[in-house]
Amino acid sequence: MHKKFLRCERLAGRRTLCYDARMAEMSHAEAEVSSQAKQSKDQRPVYEVGFHVVPTVEEAGVAGVVEAIRAELGLGDAEIITEQFPVKMMLAYTIERALSGKREKFSESYFGWVKFATEREHIAALETLLRGDKNILRYLLIQTVREDATPRRAVFTSDRLEGETIQKPTAMPEKGGEVSEEELEKSIEALVS
Repeated sequence: MHKKFLRCERLAGRRTLCYDARMAEMSHAEAEVSSQAKQSKDQRPVYEVGFHVVPTVEEAGVAGVVEAIRAELGLGDAEIITEQFPVKMMLAYTIERALSGKREKFSESYFGWVKFATEREHIAALETLLRGDKNILRYLLIQTVREDATPRRAVFTSDRLEGETIQKPTAMPEKGGEVSEEELEKSIEALVS
C-alpha cells in the first residue's frame, strides 16, 4: 500500500483507524449513485386505484381485468406497493350505466384496489385503460402517500390473567333490612351538605 493513499483517523481513546483512501472514495461514489437511484424511485408519486368489476364477469375474467391493469402499470415501470384482489360485494346502492343502447343495473360487483408508485406521465395511459374497459363498472384513482395500507389491530396483554378464563363478574346481593328514621335522615343530611 502506498503511503500517499493511506489515510488515518483518530478514534475515541488512543485508537487510530488507517485505510486506503482510494477504496473509500470508490465505495463512497458507488453508495452515492445507488442512493440517488433509490431516492429517485422513492420520490415518485404514489397512487391508489380502486375499481369495481361488473358481476357478470366470471372469476377467470376478473383475474384477466386485474392482469390488464397490472400490465399497464408494468409498462410505466410502476412499483406495486400493495394490492387486494377483487372480492364480490354488495353495493350500497344500485348503479346504472348505459352500454350499447341499453341500461344495465348493478347491485353487486367485484371490488379490488392497487397501490403503486410511478411517474405522472404514465397515469393518463392507465386512465384510458380504465375508461375503455367495459368490464370495469367504476374506478377511483387518487394520489396518496407511501405508508402501510393495512390497519393495525391493537393487542392487549396482561401477565396477571395468563392461563385463566375470564368470567363475568357476579353481582353481590344487597343487604336487606330496615333502616331507622334517624339513620335515613343522617344519610340524607350527609348527601345534601
